[in-house]
Amino acid sequence: MYLNDLHGQLEPFSTEGGKIVGGAARLAALADRIREENVRAGRHTLFLIAGDLFLGTAMSVIFQGEAEFDFLNRVRPDVMTLGNHEFDFGREILYQRIRQASFPIVSANIHHGKERLLPPFVIKEIAGRLRVAILGLITPDTAQLAHPDNIAGLTFTDPVAEANKFARDLKQQSDIFIALTHTGVEMDKRLAQQVPGLDVIIGGHDHIALPEPLQVAEVWICQAQNRGLFLGRLDLRLEGKKVVKIGGALIPIAEELPEDKEIKAMVLSYRIKLEERLKEVVGKTRVRLVGEPENIRRMETNLGNLVADIMRKAADTEIGLVNGGSIRGSIEEGAITLEDVWRIFPYDSQLARLELSGSEIEEVLKHSVSLGPGLTGGFLQLSGLSFVIGPTGPQEIRVRGMPLQRERFYSVAITDFMLAGGDGYGHFQKGRNRLLRPSLIRDLLISYFKENKEISYGVEGRIKRQP
Repeated sequence: MYLNDLHGQLEPFSTEGGKIVGGAARLAALADRIREENVRAGRHTLFLIAGDLFLGTAMSVIFQGEAEFDFLNRVRPDVMTLGNHEFDFGREILYQRIRQASFPIVSANIHHGKERLLPPFVIKEIAGRLRVAILGLITPDTAQLAHPDNIAGLTFTDPVAEANKFARDLKQQSDIFIALTHTGVEMDKRLAQQVPGLDVIIGGHDHIALPEPLQVAEVWICQAQNRGLFLGRLDLRLEGKKVVKIGGALIPIAEELPEDKEIKAMVLSYRIKLEERLKEVVGKTRVRLVGEPENIRRMETNLGNLVADIMRKAADTEIGLVNGGSIRGSIEEGAITLEDVWRIFPYDSQLARLELSGSEIEEVLKHSVSLGPGLTGGFLQLSGLSFVIGPTGPQEIRVRGMPLQRERFYSVAITDFMLAGGDGYGHFQKGRNRLLRPSLIRDLLISYFKENKEISYGVEGRIKRQP
């Protein structure tokens, strides 16, 4: 069994079609049922977690991953590997969660100096005769995706190179060799092709639903989308030293599934504590404020405009820029609560101010559009600035309606994450008069919603694409 990219989604939630899906209590009940069926049939079970437990709900942010690990300790996975979002609450909180865990956490390619941050692998012995090697790997893009302060002193090395350091020995020591990865399917394909002896890859990171395991070079690659929408299942048989797939599927966590009463009560206890803090209504929106990754990481959205405008006005600058990855969801039409604000802007991002030349701003925009839609949150939402994405990059760049002057300096508001070089924006470290302000951007959002009781924000053509 496998699960990846839960992103704090312990509670059931509704899809756009109105169906109730997900939830830790249903996941737990299903996992227990599969274990019991396997025991009766004489089969053995492994349950693997492929990273990114954290971030995506107010519950995750307020309790800093404690609730997620409380859930996992009760559902008893065999092994977990880290995802890039496990660093979002800082290194000390991550260490607390690792200590909280009643199961091993492995990763081979996170280094602190000459030492690995975590054990690179475990070998599970099942029924006294079957040995399963499980090697953990994280995306090297964590160096750009995580806040630089939270990963200071850490390096994230190439997963293929690290896996090859262990492959021969792990294959010799085991009957089944599994890579437990948070690297994305394309990197998983490289691992399958370039790491000898691998039998299975249980992956995550790019939120892909593989309805059936994908076979690449005799290796089975698995991923179960995100947010607990599915529990992945892969059935294997060992024929001598050869691993044979006999079944595999993603099991939807649908409303019809029973719930584990203990897990349901545990999640409810966190919900009660959360609601006491977050039930306050701070405003109202007359339109849906759009912030899903598939939108805010590739095009202008009304929520992106709103956040960038608030930042620019608070910093009293000509331009406001916010990376789409800072914004983690949408706000539906109607009342806006503190929980909504925490959910869409969970990071403790501070407001920063600096000055960039017109040519430096052009380079920043080139970097933004070069990232393209997909995993990275580096695509920028804008205030006071507009441009057209052409076949060769940014064109028709304007500041407050006037053509960009390459030699002139402009004042710019950004997040402290970007100021520190996050998402590959080393450009900002060259800016003049860099100043970090004590304001949390989330607090600025809350103040705006309280002062503007009815929000009606739209898109304005700040970012256009040539057909």
